Amino acid sequence: MQTKVTFDLPESNLRIGFLEAFNIQVKSSSDEYKQKINEDINEMLKPNYSYPDNMQKGIRSLLKTFGFHPSGRSRPASEYLFKDLTNRGGFNYINNIVDINNHISLKYKLPISVFDLDKSGFELCLRVGADTEEYIFNKEGQILSLKKLLLVAKTGAEAIGTPVKDSQATKVFEPTNKIAFFVYTSSNITSKEEMNKILDEIGKYLQKEANATDIATAVLDAKN
Repeated sequence: MQTKVTFDLPESNLRIGFLEAFNIQVKSSSDEYKQKINEDINEMLKPNYSYPDNMQKGIRSLLKTFGFHPSGRSRPASEYLFKDLTNRGGFNYINNIVDINNHISLKYKLPISVFDLDKSGFELCLRVGADTEEYIFNKEGQILSLKKLLLVAKTGAEAIGTPVKDSQATKVFEPTNKIAFFVYTSSNITSKEEMNKILDEIGKYLQKEANATDIATAVLDAKN
């Protein structure tokens, strides 16, 4: 593994699933993969479907550990994706890498970040956002306050992602060929075995959909 991930956090139950992959090709998802996504989300589009209460409370509780209050526009990305899915009545396809991110996030109800490693660098740190810290999270220039929010940053420098929204500065577009995924959870929600299964699934789709090579994964706990 070429990426170094460190923690600068209070002790908590935070568990991170990490994956890096190289030589990827960013393009539209295949029809076969779109069919698989549609099969997996079909149940979520039924009128009687209810978002799992334990997952909503579990992820929100994790973020509250660091002093953040997730609600409204600052809800975890996994919840936002579900709301967007139901509002649209279907999955919002963007490109193969983002589609994998959003598919797995919806399937397992966990927020996930994905970064272009050439933009982020290979030394990344998990920490809590400062009171005045913020970044632009979309092409329209909208700003997310990072106050007391769990985040991923370039070591000793700017924040690039959170379980709520990622920075526009390190998002994945067509020229990208090196990426990193961060899956956010806690040891109370997701076992190491379950996290390894999730990372293996991401890796499988990256190989099939993006021709990824040199895939490496790790399960990282803040207590370590």
